[in-house]
Amino acid sequence: MAARSRAIKAPARYHHAVDRPTTGLLPLRRVAWLVPWLAACVEIDPSYADSSLTTTASTTASSSGTTASSDDASSSGPPACDCTPLELCEAGACTQPARVLYVSLDGVTTTFGNPDATQDVQGLYMELAGTWDPYGADVTTRALLLDTVQEQWASLRVVVTDTRPPAGPYLMAVVTATPPPATLAGVAYVAYPDCGDAIPADVTFVFASPSDGVGAAQHASWVSGSFGRALGLRYNDSADDIMGFGNRFVDACQPTSDGSCATAHPELCGNDPMQQSSLGELAALVGRRG
Repeated sequence: MAARSRAIKAPARYHHAVDRPTTGLLPLRRVAWLVPWLAACVEIDPSYADSSLTTTASTTASSSGTTASSDDASSSGPPACDCTPLELCEAGACTQPARVLYVSLDGVTTTFGNPDATQDVQGLYMELAGTWDPYGADVTTRALLLDTVQEQWASLRVVVTDTRPPAGPYLMAVVTATPPPATLAGVAYVAYPDCGDAIPADVTFVFASPSDGVGAAQHASWVSGSFGRALGLRYNDSADDIMGFGNRFVDACQPTSDGSCATAHPELCGNDPMQQSSLGELAALVGRRG
C-alpha cells in the first residue's frame, strides 16, 4: 500500500490510496485517512466578567422596546415551515432535498456487494462485511457530532439525519466504535471516490469512538469528508477544507492531491482539471439552499 505523509498540527494524518479491482463489482479505488489516535490538546481560556444588574423604570422600558422591535423584525422575515424531518424549509416552503445523508450511529450489520445503503450492502472491502458496534456516545456528544455535520452542509440542498430514512436512495456513513480490521489498521474513514456521483446509495465507514481522544467535532469532519468522497470530491492539502485538513467545505479553488478522478466541474476553476472548489462542486451537484 503506497503511502504519502501529510504533516499538520497534531494529530498527524496520512493518506493511503489502494487500487483493488473486484470481479463483478465496480473497480475499487479506496482512499482513507490514517491517524495515530493522539489527542489534540485545545486550551480554551474564556474571560467572563460579573456585573451587577440595576433595574430601573427606564431600563425596563428600554428593554421592552428592544424586545418589541426584535419581535417585529422576526415577524417580518420569511414564514416558518412545518416540514417533515426529511424536507427542507426554503423561502417559507417545504421542499424535497437533492440528497439525504444518513449518519448511522446505532450499530449495523453490513454485507459485501454492489453498494446499497438501504440494504446495508457496502462495496468497499470484503473485510468490512460484518457487525459494527454503535458510536457509543452520550446524548450530548452524539448531538454535537450530528449538529456539526448538519452545520457543515447547511448551505446545501441536503438533509442530514441520524434516523434511517424509510426509503432510498440515500448515502450512509457507518460511524462505529469498532476498530477497523487489521488490514486497515489506523484508518479513520474509508469511502469510495464516487467520480461523478454514479452510485446514489453509497456506504462509507468512519472509525470513531468517544473515548479515542479525537473529539466529536473532528469525527464530524471525517463523516462529512466521507460523504464528500461518496459525492465525487477529491482530496486537497488545504488547512481549512474538509477535503484537506479543515472543518468546512471551502468555496475556493484548491489544487487536488489525488488522481482518483477528474474534477466534475472544471469550469469552476478556470477549466483546470487539477483544481477543485469543494463547496462549488457540491453546489453544482446538489444546489445551494434557498
